Amino acid sequence: MHDYKRAISELQRDIAKNSGEIRVCLKKLGEYLSYQDAEALISSEMKELHDRIQELRRQLPDSRQQVKKILQTVAGNEALEREIRDRKLRISELTKENQEICESIGRAAYRAYKTLPVSGKAYAELFESLEKQEQELAELEAEQQTLQERGKEGKFFRIFRETGRSVYVKGLLSLRRKAVLKTYHEVGQNICNSPQLKSEVKDGRLEQALAPYEANERKVANLQRELEGLLGDRDRKWGELKTLGAHRSHQKRVREIESEIQRIEGKLQGAFEDLGTVFQNTRSGEFQDTEAASLIHQMQEIEQDTRRKKKRIERLNAALQMDALHNQLGNLADRVSRLEGDIETRRREIETLRSQIAVGEKEIQRLQRIRGSRQSLLKEESS
Repeated sequence: MHDYKRAISELQRDIAKNSGEIRVCLKKLGEYLSYQDAEALISSEMKELHDRIQELRRQLPDSRQQVKKILQTVAGNEALEREIRDRKLRISELTKENQEICESIGRAAYRAYKTLPVSGKAYAELFESLEKQEQELAELEAEQQTLQERGKEGKFFRIFRETGRSVYVKGLLSLRRKAVLKTYHEVGQNICNSPQLKSEVKDGRLEQALAPYEANERKVANLQRELEGLLGDRDRKWGELKTLGAHRSHQKRVREIESEIQRIEGKLQGAFEDLGTVFQNTRSGEFQDTEAASLIHQMQEIEQDTRRKKKRIERLNAALQMDALHNQLGNLADRVSRLEGDIETRRREIETLRSQIAVGEKEIQRLQRIRGSRQSLLKEESS
């Protein structure tokens, strides 16, 4: 019985596989027919399915092109963003570098101002504060030097007093030096930002100090132009994404389009199968020397194999039912045998009971003879 059931299961799997293969053949047949001239299809139903397939096909390229365009645009945007970040970082680095160069420009300009016959109110105003700070700084440095020399000589209390002043001067000197550095930086910035100030001083040291600054400025200008171009390209690509509906989340939009593509392809496969089915059912004489005839012949062989397998399943099911009936009849026979045994036992019990009844009845008759008449028995008791 188990062998029969296993064989039936295997045959059912084969039949399911055959069914799948027939569907594949029907889809191939429908797809083949969809590439033929609609006028060659004799049925209006087939022509309607043919037109429906063409319409579905027209929808697919647009959707696929949309996905391709979105992905290309996003990839282009990512590349642009990397280039934009690179340009901004480079501009920031060059700007920072120029900020540091400004101090050396300020020093070179100050030396030129001190050594060359440079006149003009602009330069006087520019270096007036710096001259004052340099003078104060020189005075503090001289005082610090004096205090250090005295600290090596005099008495204890004077050393103690002058050491306290030395600490104060040292702190003040540190602040003054920072202020002077800041002023040199500001002077350098003013000179760099003023073509007039740069043109008034013809000094090789200043020109040498200005050279790297100006080279960096040219680099920054070029990078800024490149950055503006990149930002423009990014804006255009962003506009393209917006037109494609992918500006908020391109991944979501791509998923939506791909889902739509799957839906269309599913409909297309269904239409292929429908067209193949209608054509097969009409048993049309058209395309007999083409792929259609080969596919129909293939399906006929699969259907024939399915019929053989179904017949085999029918025989196996009959064998299973016969085995089940044999088992059922065997059980019934066993039950009949048990019932018959029960009947024989009951019959013997009945005969025994009847014998006991007969013995009892004989005993009653014997006792009746001894007792005599009941009426006469009562009369004797009363007397």
